[in-house]
Amino acid sequence: MSQVSAARARVRSLRAGTVDREQLQIAHGVLLDAMERYAAELDRRRLPTPPSLRDDLRLYRELQVRPSAAKAYRPRDVT
Repeated sequence: MSQVSAARARVRSLRAGTVDREQLQIAHGVLLDAMERYAAELDRRRLPTPPSLRDDLRLYRELQVRPSAAKAYRPRDVT
């Protein structure tokens, strides 16, 4: 969980001030990876995934498949 917290803090800090989209995208990937590992460990221990983690995983998974910031995105575009 500490890795998830650190990754969330990094994303928050990158959003403050001038946003470097490339760095933010990298930070989103790091956060997604940390959340995926945490969720897998919860599953391995047969513990429930908290709804907030489940929702954040869904959000960040969709951010990873988004083609580009310049192009309009609709979830149905992804197959």
